[in-house]
Amino acid sequence: MTSPGSDQLAARVAQLAKARVGVVGDFVADVYISGRTERLSREAPVPVVRFEGERLVPGCGANVAVNIASIGAAVGVVGLVGDDKPGRDLAEALGDQGVNVEGLIKDSQRSTTTKTRLLAGARHTIRQQLVRLDREPTTPPSPRMRQALLDGVRRLDDEVDAWIISDYGYHGFDDALKAAMREIASRKCVLADSRFDTLGFRGVTVIKPNEDEAIEATSIRNGSVEEMKLAAAELSDRLDVPAVLITLGNQGMLLYERGRGTNHIPAVGTDEIVDLTGAGDTVAAVFTTSMAAGMSPLEAARLSNCAASVVVMKEGAATARPEELVEAVLSIEA
Repeated sequence: MTSPGSDQLAARVAQLAKARVGVVGDFVADVYISGRTERLSREAPVPVVRFEGERLVPGCGANVAVNIASIGAAVGVVGLVGDDKPGRDLAEALGDQGVNVEGLIKDSQRSTTTKTRLLAGARHTIRQQLVRLDREPTTPPSPRMRQALLDGVRRLDDEVDAWIISDYGYHGFDDALKAAMREIASRKCVLADSRFDTLGFRGVTVIKPNEDEAIEATSIRNGSVEEMKLAAAELSDRLDVPAVLITLGNQGMLLYERGRGTNHIPAVGTDEIVDLTGAGDTVAAVFTTSMAAGMSPLEAARLSNCAASVVVMKEGAATARPEELVEAVLSIEA
């Protein structure tokens, strides 16, 4: 299977700005509280942390959306947040980064899913994570909210060229919404990225598990590239999806296309990774945006692999700008 050289692929990065992508799924407020430690508490064997600052970063499906916006494409979202401060702050943060948040639905009966990380360290040292506190729903949305999600997808569908399903296991996807996404997949690209329910998204265009998720969903029991090729083919057959994209960490990624076979795309850049957080979101964002811009699945996979090499060199859930993506593509043959 042939694909364009690095110069040609880099030139196609500009096409991404013409794409329009929808993201439906779980939207999370990642809150980072940072402080300085100087002593241990007398109350318990824990450090006393002097507060320095707090910031909110879009997480999960919201991180997918800001990754799309970062590369210059138009992006709209459909999902639930609480009618609370984290929900309002998350909507504001998304809007500030160019995301269309008209489909972000406030649910007064549920709080916004929030992951609060406490980062601390001594003077002149890098702040390290001490603890993470998660606030997340334990029950599915009400029937009224489920219908609102479905209606939101139908409204936004006319305005986008492709969709990303970002399912982090917070009960947002029922049978009706899955069926709607399958129907949309008969007309345009729909990529499903599900943390715990890979097998629940039959009939979409692309399934994007990571290595562990692929092993969990198939009969394969180790993560070698050759075994992942078998896992990809098995997933394509079982779920009736034309393509499977498996991310393999420092081994890069693997793209299976029905009728065309499998391509292993080695990781780009150095092995000295700073942070893997959100790299899968970046891959989903850039792959789907590339497809929406008219590229082939192999071109989309190569671009998303390069984008992942950019974000893993940054702390936290990060994004790649077009100029960074171009530089990463050109570095392949440098």
